[in-house]
Amino acid sequence: MSEQAVRITKHKLISQSILEGIRNGEIIPGDKLPSESELCRKFDASRSSIRQAISGLVHEGWLKTQKGVGTFCVLKSRKLSLDIGLVCYFSSSYIFPRIARGCDQIAHRRGFHIVLNQSEYDPAREREILARLRKRGVDGILIEPVFDGADRSNADLLQELDQSGIPVVLLDNYFPGRDFTRIALDDLAAGRMVASHLLQKGHDRIAILCDTGYFPKRLRRDGALELLTQKGARPPEEWVLGFEGPVHSGRAADRLSRFFKAVVELPTAFICTSDEEAIEVYKAAQARGLKIPEDLSVVSFDNSSLAEVPGISLTSVDHPGQYMGELATQVLVERVLNPGVACQTTSLIQPRLLERSSVRHMQRPFDGR
Repeated sequence: MSEQAVRITKHKLISQSILEGIRNGEIIPGDKLPSESELCRKFDASRSSIRQAISGLVHEGWLKTQKGVGTFCVLKSRKLSLDIGLVCYFSSSYIFPRIARGCDQIAHRRGFHIVLNQSEYDPAREREILARLRKRGVDGILIEPVFDGADRSNADLLQELDQSGIPVVLLDNYFPGRDFTRIALDDLAAGRMVASHLLQKGHDRIAILCDTGYFPKRLRRDGALELLTQKGARPPEEWVLGFEGPVHSGRAADRLSRFFKAVVELPTAFICTSDEEAIEVYKAAQARGLKIPEDLSVVSFDNSSLAEVPGISLTSVDHPGQYMGELATQVLVERVLNPGVACQTTSLIQPRLLERSSVRHMQRPFDGR
């Protein structure tokens, strides 16, 4: 290899090393780089290689040299599209409009536009959307990712986008063991909260209905089971009802029908991992002549509009969708505007239970541990 080829290779390696330090947050905007002499010693390189590497990074906008002062990391100037991709399950039903509204309000305030997409909880459709957003050149992506807690996800593509300079913020759902910025309700704590509420009301025969195809709902179920187990009131396995798929598919109703036909001793209360599921419990109970809350108490999650439809008054954990969308968009915009700062943050929002009239206060209080 010629001396010139060695020199070219060396300056590229130096440039890549400095750039990696900027991207992973070791060097942030405003930081002064070591002197030429220090860099020569660090990289075992000649001054010409150091100067060539610095010159290239200055030209690309990562560094700025002030004569007689030194070389500094700067906020790289780049052209923004001012578009942010938002990928949610559905855009106009249940709790999702709250999230979209929160995202849009902050985006508009900061001069960005929301590009709304709905995945319909389909991983293949979600992947196509992400590919289109990358091709469109959006500045960042807000997403409620499709993930059931197993291995069905697009985490690999999202990580690739995040590392390639299109920052990604996860809303509500997440991938355990993967490094992403995420904003979510503390679903485990919420599950413990509803279980504790029922125990305080004197219930010790508690069943659970859960859509196992959605990871946050599984966390809600697991939190409730954890607390009930600690208090000596864990339900028998046949009282923990699982189904997978949208509630309107009829799978929840079918699961409840089979349960009520087979059960010998009725539970006094049901924990449902969403308001939609709670409505199915209402229907199944009424079909058997049971009254709520006199014969069966119900507590659920999300505090959607279903919690207060005529004839129903559900005690439900509030889903802070609008606040979640606002916070996630604020975090994303800061990452878009500060591309040299690499960081992942997790914000878990503490749950809040809204009491209504779907839970009966038992005369005999629960006296477990």
